[in-house]
Amino acid sequence: MSTLHHATKINAPRQRVYKALTERDEMARWHLGTVEGKITPGAVLTLTPKPGLRFSWRTDSLEPDVGIRQTCIEGAGTSPGKTLSFRLADAGDGLTVVSLRDDGWADDDPHMPFCNTHWGDVLNRLKHYVEQQ
Repeated sequence: MSTLHHATKINAPRQRVYKALTERDEMARWHLGTVEGKITPGAVLTLTPKPGLRFSWRTDSLEPDVGIRQTCIEGAGTSPGKTLSFRLADAGDGLTVVSLRDDGWADDDPHMPFCNTHWGDVLNRLKHYVEQQ
């Protein structure tokens, strides 16, 4: 099994980045398409980046200002069952490091390179949104 890894530095405190990742109204401002549901343990968040493409994520755990862990329960291709985690850490000078892991990929999954590109785009949108607030 393979894991996709991404990271970025955001010029904002962890609390601000965490808020953008865990409050639905905040997420709707930087995520593509529609955002529905809740981001609380046991609840489901559904993202519809474009018509006909839906991903639902169950929130497994939240560590305020530190991390989020979710499991995909609905999505395209082999997405269901994969786990997603965000970790936040101070990087000094007011910067926050956001690390993303997407676990559970078969080594030969043809969708892996496309999803890998998508996660880079997601972190860039998050970074630009938070830094402009």
